[in-house]
Amino acid sequence: MKNQLIPPPELAPPGIGHLSVKERIELWARMVDEGDQLVMAALRRELGPDADLTAAFTAWLDRRADEKIRELRSVAESRRKERENGK
Repeated sequence: MKNQLIPPPELAPPGIGHLSVKERIELWARMVDEGDQLVMAALRRELGPDADLTAAFTAWLDRRADEKIRELRSVAESRRKERENGK
């Protein structure tokens, strides 16, 4: 179909069922490293070639951690309120 949102099976990414646990962990680690490299490239483009990328990356990670902590606290607070209200 021309306007189909789901790609045909032949375009689906390969599965990982055939990989051993060790190979799955290695794949995961490579994906994390590649994601970090994408963030570093974006920071380099945004801040310029002379920027301290290590400091910028660390600050980015800190911001993400802070956002996650705020999100988890919000969820916990919502659940606490639901329990208090008998839901």
